[in-house]
Amino acid sequence: MHGTFPSQELSRLVREGAITSNAGIALEQVQPSSLDLTLSVEAYSMTGSLLPLGGERVRDLIERFARYPISLREPTVLVRDNVYLVRLRENLKLPAGVAAYANNKSSTGRIDLQTRVICDRNPRYDKVPEGYAGELWLEIIPKSFDVKVRAGDSLNQAIFYAGREIVARQALQRLHGIQPVLFTPQGEAIDAHSALYGAAEDAALLMTLDLDQDVVGYVAKKSLKPKPIDLAAIGQHDPDDYFEPIRRPKDGALFLSQNAFYIFSTYEYVSVPPEYAVEMLPYDTSAGEFRAHYAGFFDPGFGFGAKGEIKGTPAVLEVRPYEDDLIVRHRQPVCKMAYEKLTAPPDKLYGVGVKSNYALQRGPRLSKFFRG
Repeated sequence: MHGTFPSQELSRLVREGAITSNAGIALEQVQPSSLDLTLSVEAYSMTGSLLPLGGERVRDLIERFARYPISLREPTVLVRDNVYLVRLRENLKLPAGVAAYANNKSSTGRIDLQTRVICDRNPRYDKVPEGYAGELWLEIIPKSFDVKVRAGDSLNQAIFYAGREIVARQALQRLHGIQPVLFTPQGEAIDAHSALYGAAEDAALLMTLDLDQDVVGYVAKKSLKPKPIDLAAIGQHDPDDYFEPIRRPKDGALFLSQNAFYIFSTYEYVSVPPEYAVEMLPYDTSAGEFRAHYAGFFDPGFGFGAKGEIKGTPAVLEVRPYEDDLIVRHRQPVCKMAYEKLTAPPDKLYGVGVKSNYALQRGPRLSKFFRG
């Protein structure tokens, strides 16, 4: 096999013991081409963010740099701007040639909750090397709000692959000619040639900012400190306590404040056919110092439906300017979508027979934790 694993291959890895958990792997953890990872009871408050060097275990870092241990057996509040390290329930014993990468889930990215996977002897975030055997840990940094978590909560996801295959420029153009993957808000296919960005072997579809809607986005209320967002309380939080809506700018431009957190959406509607998955990547660091997303993975079926009847879905952007205040404008390039080939179509699709909170999102939708 060569490519990213679909749901049935993930289930096979579970059956064969390559992915295990003391709590068992629940059926709903297996998504069309990703696996939801879950928190264990073991957690630590850390003095800062750090990675193991070659030969170091994550537990070596905990022994040196942890402030104090925390139990997640009961609901526990993680305080914003603090760094936490939590052991994940899932353990790996990957076959030779099989590796993984990780991403925030959409719901946690949209509340400015930064998560990054760490594993032994690997000085890289969110990358699990080929054939890795051992524990997985999750670094958690609440950036805008306190959050309440407990063992079993899922904040991020892992994507497994054998020889990851990013779709090259010509193949992506051919795909779009057969089954359009990029649309206008009116449902018209966008010319792939004009949207393609990057070199021949690492091409992606360019996505731009949509500031031509009644509500173009939301900004987190930093000056207030509302109650923690409880990750088990779906649809129970009042969005007005946490976010302020941003109306359509009269001149098509917005001023973004340094280190504020914003929710926006793309002008383009993206579609992910069953044989593919998509990773959202930064557009270009020379285009401005801001992070355009936390949750950057789209399962097969997103914006597609069962048989291509959905003409795409906009991607939601989690934007944080870093070094400077920024002025952004309508249709400004913000990110790119890289398609990767699956080893086979999955046995289930996003939004089709799978509980999917954002399958029909239109515009800058807030996280599932909020009402309405």
